[in-house]
Amino acid sequence: MAGNGHGGGHGNDGGNGNGGGNSSSSHGKSASAGGHASTKAGTKAAKQASAKQQVASLSKEENKEKNLHAKLGRLNSLQRNVNAYMNSKSKNFAAVQAFVMASANAQLAQATLDKANAAVVDAQAKLDALNAQLDALSAPTPEQIADLEAQIADQQAAVTAAEEAAAEAQTAADEAAVGTDDASLDAALAEMANKPVDAEVTDWAKGVLGDKIDQVADKLEAAQAAAPTDPAAPTDPDALVEPTETGATE
Repeated sequence: MAGNGHGGGHGNDGGNGNGGGNSSSSHGKSASAGGHASTKAGTKAAKQASAKQQVASLSKEENKEKNLHAKLGRLNSLQRNVNAYMNSKSKNFAAVQAFVMASANAQLAQATLDKANAAVVDAQAKLDALNAQLDALSAPTPEQIADLEAQIADQQAAVTAAEEAAAEAQTAADEAAVGTDDASLDAALAEMANKPVDAEVTDWAKGVLGDKIDQVADKLEAAQAAAPTDPAAPTDPDALVEPTETGATE
């Protein structure tokens, strides 16, 4: 009987031990749940902070753009389409229009010069090849020598002609470049503007006008290419322009 009583006591102790183990496990799960909640809260706060920064950045850029356009005043109309640059009769716009047209023609003149210089290099290379061919002949006949010398003479003439064309193209490019430098741009902007022109305004204008110059050059080049083969192509430079866009701010 006594032995059985002690046995029952040991059994109760075991039960208390198990109870302690369950309690510890429960606390562990609670701590883990708290950790997850804290991580989620931190992630959410970080996202909110990032979103606020993006909104603030966008707002800052918008304000900067508004301030720039306020400074531009009349120069805002530089964003008009390419037809206005080629056909506008506005006195306020005349100086900038002249700068863009001059710059477009200078661009085309430079392209012509580049081609002329490339033609000189090509002609000289052919002449060098003929001279090398003559030098490489082994026991040549009089006929072979005469034939190569004739080709060399013709090619030398081609080189001379190419060099003369390149010289003329260089002169044309130099003349076309007059009035297209930064000083000319500054003067044109100042003449058109109704507000002070600072470095920020000038940089903006350069970006806008660079694209307009390319567009005008493309139109002029297309007209020049069509003129020799198309009888209907206009020969008067004023006839090359298209109607001015409606509603443009002068």
